[in-house]
Amino acid sequence: MAHDTVFGDAVDSTQRAASTFVSGDPEPFKNRWAQAEDVSIFGGWGAYELGWEQVGPRLEWAAARFAAGSCDYEPLTSGSSGDLGYTIGLERSQVRLAGSDELSPMLLRVTHIYRREGDEWKLIHRHADPVSEKTPTGAGLQQ
Repeated sequence: MAHDTVFGDAVDSTQRAASTFVSGDPEPFKNRWAQAEDVSIFGGWGAYELGWEQVGPRLEWAAARFAAGSCDYEPLTSGSSGDLGYTIGLERSQVRLAGSDELSPMLLRVTHIYRREGDEWKLIHRHADPVSEKTPTGAGLQQ
């Protein structure tokens, strides 16, 4: 699907904020979010949060787990129509977790859903989880 330039700029801004996030600073990423009762996150650390009152503190908690890092985004697909947009991609990061001295790779598959609020596109949902091995077609099926 095609999307407008303003949506593309919002996606780029969100991805720049992800690099700051894995360095331990949640503020730029938090600023990308709608602060509403219907926002949600299925974060890379498990479980979920619903509503800004839960999502905001969870973002702060998650960012505090990182001491340093960088993040590159590989887009797979995206689109927008009306007041909703989405991105699907991979976040490839090198991160140093708090209390560790070493950088480690982190690969997440990420879906973001955006909503237009006035002249801005804001995140309303994030689903991120680690990429795992693909199960071959037919694996585990009884013959």
